Amino acid sequence: SSSTRLAATQTAIHWCAPAVLRAKMDFRAYSTGLPKADAQFQSQQFERKLKLALERTRAVLHKAKAPELASSVHHRYDDKYALVEVATNSAAASQMNCLAALGLTSDQLKQIQEWPQGSCVYLQFRADERCTYLRDDTREEEAPTKQVQELSVGGSVRDALTSKTVTRITEYVWKFEVTYELTATRGVGAEAADRLQILSRTGSTELRTPSKSPAPRQPKTPALQAEVQISWLFANSSAGTMPNFRVQRGAKACRTPRRNPEVDAAFEHFSSFAAWASRTVGYLSNLFEVDKAAARSVDSNTLSSKAVFVPVLPLLSNAETSAVEDQVPSTTSLACLEDTDTKDGLALRASDSNRLLAEELRTLEERRAQIIKSCPGDCVASAKEAFLATTLSHCGQVCQQWSEVVDYVENMLRRQLIDAIGKEVTPADFAAYMKFHNRKLFKAVFAPKPFCFAVRRSERHGPEGTVSIEEEVVGTGGDSNISTPIVTIAARSDAAEPMTFDLSASTSISFAGERYLHAWLSHQFSGASGAKLSLVSRARQFSSMLVLVGRIASATSFEPKYAAIVQNKDELSIPLDLSTIPTPKEFKDAIESLSPEQQSFAKAFRAMQLESTLFGVLVVQIKPQLERVLNLPDDSLTKEIKLTQDLMQLFIKYQIPSDLLSFDTDSDTNSSSAQRLEGVKAHVKAMQEMIQQEQAAEIEQRKQEELYKQPLLHEMISDDSYSSRSGASLDLEKSLELESCEFEEACESRSGGGGFFGGAKRMMKSVQSVRRTAPVAEKQIRARRSAAVPEAACMAECFAAVDSFSVQATALQSTAMQLSEAATEPMPPSEPEVSGPSSKAPVPEVQKPGETLASGNISGTRDFTQVPKEMDENFEKLDSDSALRPTIINPGSEWTKKAQKALLASPTTSVLGNDEQKTEKDAAFDLLDALTKSGALALEHASLHVVVAATHCFEHTVTETAVQENVNPIEKVERSTIIMASTIHQQPASSLINEAQLPRVSAASPALFDESRSLLD
Repeated sequence: SSSTRLAATQTAIHWCAPAVLRAKMDFRAYSTGLPKADAQFQSQQFERKLKLALERTRAVLHKAKAPELASSVHHRYDDKYALVEVATNSAAASQMNCLAALGLTSDQLKQIQEWPQGSCVYLQFRADERCTYLRDDTREEEAPTKQVQELSVGGSVRDALTSKTVTRITEYVWKFEVTYELTATRGVGAEAADRLQILSRTGSTELRTPSKSPAPRQPKTPALQAEVQISWLFANSSAGTMPNFRVQRGAKACRTPRRNPEVDAAFEHFSSFAAWASRTVGYLSNLFEVDKAAARSVDSNTLSSKAVFVPVLPLLSNAETSAVEDQVPSTTSLACLEDTDTKDGLALRASDSNRLLAEELRTLEERRAQIIKSCPGDCVASAKEAFLATTLSHCGQVCQQWSEVVDYVENMLRRQLIDAIGKEVTPADFAAYMKFHNRKLFKAVFAPKPFCFAVRRSERHGPEGTVSIEEEVVGTGGDSNISTPIVTIAARSDAAEPMTFDLSASTSISFAGERYLHAWLSHQFSGASGAKLSLVSRARQFSSMLVLVGRIASATSFEPKYAAIVQNKDELSIPLDLSTIPTPKEFKDAIESLSPEQQSFAKAFRAMQLESTLFGVLVVQIKPQLERVLNLPDDSLTKEIKLTQDLMQLFIKYQIPSDLLSFDTDSDTNSSSAQRLEGVKAHVKAMQEMIQQEQAAEIEQRKQEELYKQPLLHEMISDDSYSSRSGASLDLEKSLELESCEFEEACESRSGGGGFFGGAKRMMKSVQSVRRTAPVAEKQIRARRSAAVPEAACMAECFAAVDSFSVQATALQSTAMQLSEAATEPMPPSEPEVSGPSSKAPVPEVQKPGETLASGNISGTRDFTQVPKEMDENFEKLDSDSALRPTIINPGSEWTKKAQKALLASPTTSVLGNDEQKTEKDAAFDLLDALTKSGALALEHASLHVVVAATHCFEHTVTETAVQENVNPIEKVERSTIIMASTIHQQPASSLINEAQLPRVSAASPALFDESRSLLD
């Protein structure tokens, strides 16, 4: 019905809004360079469309010329700039010619050129709608069927009555009128001289409704008012009709043929023009829907602009054909490209581009003639509206194809770069290259080295283990698929003054030894998750060390947050979480508009954040400190494995004071090393015997308590005495079993699986075998009782059985030390050492304690807390890109520990949560308290590693950084590395770099050497 068609028409009015949004979305994606999910598919679609247009182009151009797609022609980098310029000028000329086809005259164009420069020129489309009531028409409609009634007399039909249904219909006629105009205005168009009318028309049609209200169309003034700024179009043309768009290739802001201010301005113009055209075409399409409602059908292909040629193509000529001269074609186009004298390059000449523009105008006029034939001229949507919609739709296609051509040039750069390398470079590949690059960049003494250090006294001693910070490979690529130590810039010094840390509020420990200052630079690209680091401590068999993790509180104090004992093939892995803070420039820009109080608050908090970037790892060797606290000569415990294990058990588990175990030098000052060692062994043996006696006494007391609770004599006199005796024996067995299990668990939790505790575990297994002998004794008693043995003899044997069981259990305690000795004896040389999964990991390169890391070692005591501030100042001075972010390193919440409880046991892996971490810390602090006599002795064999980190952040991926930004990321990261190295070593950049690399680096980063010269001056 008419009402249904009108409702559909009213719904279709809103169709233009999504189209505008789609157009804006597409152009925003192009203008910002955001990659689309189907970018490769779109690129292939575009190339197929270009191949179809290429055949038509060859027919238009001179027969001797054979233009090809730019990707198929060997060309130079400058040809890409020329290609973008020709495409932009062709698109601008196409827009002018389309406006001329709509009614813009040369006089009007000249008048626009005479408007003062700097004035904003707008293209405005305004439409008004009116709907007025005319009349009501009444008509009658007969039903298509008839009703026949027959009259019968005597069984025969005498007559027939025929009737019809006639419906009277009243329709209400409305006049729907649309007036629109297309104008060019200067500014807001306040004066008549500021408005130029390009096109206008008023059309009307009659609409019919079954009721008088509501009206089929509501009056709207305006129904649509859309405008677009076209100042760019006239600003980039000479004489008003010759586009002269050029890219300022030498400008600092110009990066690539696609990424430069001139192309960005063109993107803004073409995107806004396409959105305006889409909105206007959407409104005109709705007018044709109104004519359909008025029973004036128009072919659906009337508004199609596919047949109109698009003259914007990414074409280059071969070197041979580009020199072919031909006559300039005569054209009636309003706009054309200006022919220059420059003959270099392979881009299309102005004459060739003008031929393509003339072909566009010819096909547009053909389309006009077809529209005039197919569209009526006395309705709302006539041939003028159809041609206006077709022309604007074509303008939108030109804008879209121009953006695709420019994007095609950038994609061509991307493909060529990937083809040159052979793969798309990933962040892991880039990190692997930077390690290779830094080896050539720095002098050998200053070159970054892996963070993996052996824990040993000197080069004469074997290492107790290693401490390293390892990086997990994230993503694909790289030179390894396993975790490897990070590479840091390190400066080493021997402690001139000791540093301290607190065990508790009343105990402070001082330590000396080597100190290392490390600088680690990470790089993060768009779409990458960042580095994954872990602090890994590995101990060898029968070796041990203490690892403390925390912050540097001041120049002389260390603040440990976590601690652990690593011994006997333990492998402790602590994940490290990374977080960045704003760059110095970002921080200053953020607080610039704050009040003084707010700025002071922000600066104070940032100072704390900068000091938090100091991540400290303190490694303490246990054996040398044991020798000091026991008054033993150096190297006395090196081969005393059992004694060392026993001492650690006494210190950690029983917390025996060191004075009870140390050799008394006051009573014997001239004793030899062997005598001192024997004296300590005697003290240890006496202490162990005392502990064994205490344990035996506890077991005996427990036995007596159980016997007291179950009086066996009274139970055996009665008839049920034996069963009660059996229950008492079982209760005693369960009690002893419970105690043995608790003792076994305590041994496992306190030990690493070897030494005394491993033997104790095997001892408890023997206890269980002894328990199984108790039922045998009970059976013997039962047999004797059944054989009428006297009760007195039965009772005597019962007590003898119980005593025999308890004596055997007690005797096992005395064999604990013998089992411990058997467990801790070295393996025969012929037997291979059993290793766990950790032994399969590659052995990383380690730094020896005496090895000189750099000639610029830290002299004297350096206040580590000032390093982040110095680093931040250097970042602000020398990091012109503001890409370096200070990075805070924090230990993760869940640790992983691999341990081997005995020599022949299989390694086990456990996860340490908050409670387990606190237990580890308490045990380590208890041992430190014993080793230092509660702070009375300093820790001399310790090494402190301080790590300050920064992250160089890129906005794009590795490939897109090179393609879109036209930036070599290697040079950027190289500059950041030199800034950090200069701060760590306190040396100018020229002193750190190999002489062969100085010319290249000074040309790439001159500010580094300007700063170096100022420091030297």
